[in-house]
Order: sequence, then C-alpha cells, then structure tokens
Amino acid sequence: MTSPVLETTVDELVTLQNEKVFANKSAQLPYVGLEHIASGKPRLLGVAESSSSLSVNSVFQKDDILFGKLRPNLRKSLRAPFPGYCSTDILVLRCMPGIMPTFAGHVFQWERVFSAATATAAGTKMPRTSWGDLKGLAVFFPESVAEQSRIAAILDAVDEAIFQTEAVLAKLKQIRTGLLHDLLTHGLDENGKLRESAVHPEQFQDSILGRMPACWDITSVEQAGEVRLGRQRSPAHETGQHIRPYLRVANVFDCFIDYSDVLSMNFNPHEQATYHLCAGDILLNEGQSLELVGRSAIFEGPPDTYCFQNTLVRFRCNDTTIPEYSQAVFKYWLDTGAFTRIAKQTTSVAHLGADRFAKMPFPRPSLFEQRLIADRLAEIAAMQKNESAELCKLANIKAGLMCDLLTGRVRVPADLLDTRT
Repeated sequence: MTSPVLETTVDELVTLQNEKVFANKSAQLPYVGLEHIASGKPRLLGVAESSSSLSVNSVFQKDDILFGKLRPNLRKSLRAPFPGYCSTDILVLRCMPGIMPTFAGHVFQWERVFSAATATAAGTKMPRTSWGDLKGLAVFFPESVAEQSRIAAILDAVDEAIFQTEAVLAKLKQIRTGLLHDLLTHGLDENGKLRESAVHPEQFQDSILGRMPACWDITSVEQAGEVRLGRQRSPAHETGQHIRPYLRVANVFDCFIDYSDVLSMNFNPHEQATYHLCAGDILLNEGQSLELVGRSAIFEGPPDTYCFQNTLVRFRCNDTTIPEYSQAVFKYWLDTGAFTRIAKQTTSVAHLGADRFAKMPFPRPSLFEQRLIADRLAEIAAMQKNESAELCKLANIKAGLMCDLLTGRVRVPADLLDTRT
C-alpha cells in the first residue's frame, strides 16, 4: 500500500546551510562555481581548485542540493556528489530527516521550482532569487522514504537515458567532424573508398589548399556557383504592394534554417527576381560573431516565397556543383576557421564579405564524387537526427514524469521497482 502524499513547503524538505569560509580552505576539496553546473540538467561540468576562488565561499557536503540563485532562469541545480566549496551565488540546501537526497534533488530540478525562482528574482542585470522567496513554495512529497526512493529511481533512469543519448550525439559529432576532414582532403574513389595518400601518393597534388586529390579542380567559389548579398532593410521597404517574407541572420543556424521567426518587407517584382530563394540555395551568415560568421544551411522551402536580407549571402550552385557537397565545404571552412581568417571585424560584429567569400579557393571533384561525399555525410546526419529526436522524446517523458510523480498525481507502487538493486 502506498503512503499518503502530503502537501508541504520546500523548507520542510531542506534547510539552508550558511557555513562560509574565506581562508584555510582544504586543498583536497574542490570549488564549484555556477559555470560548473549545467543549465537545466543535474550535471556537473567540472570543478576548480579551492585556491582558485579568492572570495568567501559556502561550504557544502555530499548530497547537499546546490541551487543557483543568480540568474535562476538558467536553471542550475544538482545534488552534490562530494563535499567542497561553492560560490555564494549558490544556495546550499540540506535534506531534513526523512527526506531522501535523491528525491529532493529531483524536486529542485522541477520546472515548478525553477519558475518560482525566476519569478522572484530581483535585479535587472544580475537578477537573484533568495531562500526567503523560495522556502514557502508549496510542493508535494510522499511520507514514505521507500516511495521517495522509487520516484527518484524512475527519474534517475530517465536522466541516465538522456545522458547516454547525449553521449552518442557527442560521439556522432566527433565522427562527422573527422569524416568531413577526411572526405574534403582525400575524397572517395570510384568504389566509394577513402583515398590513402600514404599508399597512393601519385593520386594527390600540392595546391593552394594543401595536399588534395590530383583529379580535383581547385577553382573559386564564384566559379562553382553564383554569390549574391541580400537586399538591405530600410524603413522605405516596410510597406508596399509586394510584401514578402525574408530570411535573415537570425534564421540561419549550423546546417538548418529556423522559420519560426520570419519577418516581411516589400520586394518589387525586379527585386523578387533578384533576391528570391529556390530549393538548394545555400545561405551563409554575412554578419555574425567572429566564430559564427559563415555559418550556413541549405534552403529547402517552397520556391518563389522567401527572399533574403543583406545579413546573408546566397550561394546558388551552377552545373558543376551540388548543394549538399558545397554546403559541406562551407561547414568545413566554418569548423576550421577559414571564414574567420577572411572576415573583417567591426566592433562586435564580423563580416564575411560577399566579394571575399567569392574569391575563396574551392575544391571541386567530379559530380559523381560530390554525390558520393554528400551521401556519406548524409548517413551520419540521419543518425544525428534520429538521436536528436530520441533526446527530445526523453526530455518530454521526463517533464511528464516529474509533473505526475512530484505532484502525487501518479503513485509508484512498491512492486514496480526493486529498490534493493
């Protein structure tokens, strides 16, 4: 029989710890700052030596809850896996008798708690919540420690599945990065095998891009397709008889386009003919932060619907290139800093420059080999897409479980889990 569910406040689950230390910190204990706690995940990203913090620190013990009070919208909270010192912008919360730390850890990862912390934060530039604002928040908890453990075990299992899926995604990203380098420096032979420069040096040539397959042309971007800067936005274009949606730098991400925030302005028929987008066009960020300038994605939307602004550069393949291969080249240039090296920086914004981009040397294999390369990369991209969908599903499952289990709406019977394992 399950235990009753009681309504209480969070200060009945945990108590605030106020122990502070400035000098004489133990060198054996680590320091945890807000930068070491992942956003929205009960995960420690790293630690620092206790001597690295020269200010007053809070002291925490193993299984204390570390809850970020500065900028609580970042949703930083976790159960401490060891004792140590932490920033005073982190609340140190210790479980009351009869409250399982694993259970309390999930309560303070709950969206209800994060939302309350965000709503009570005071300050404009550095908003902070306080324990005084949070401690009266109403929550539910099962009186039985055994049921608390069962709830925690279920949520721990989902967290572990999320962690494993994220690890797979990180590995796939590494594989894709390495594969991209190999494919764009060695290519694939007619049998779909990666060329080996050590085994067949005669198949390679020295070029402005370094060692490349001898059968490739080293041309320029403008000889591989049309390069065009988008139309400038101005108040004169905000109204008119030919209003069209347009894409801008805020819409173009790494290998995908976000259509959720699209603006519109007037493009007369001549401008529509010049600035319209067709499926297969590649859009690159012309103005962006230095590390993101040149970020690109292939437009796959409906024809003759969208135009584009001058914060973007459009590359349209000619009959010697295909979009998937060309975008892979641009992705490689982004990752290896080629765009950074040609960009011009003004204040905080870097500009790719359509003219500079058009002159960049472009490696051009045969259309057959371009397709082989694109297909190989598409296999990895499909795996990444599947894992990303799985991660999204797990996140939704966790949110639903927390809503059910941490409100008592759904109970966890004793025979559902063997808590002894």
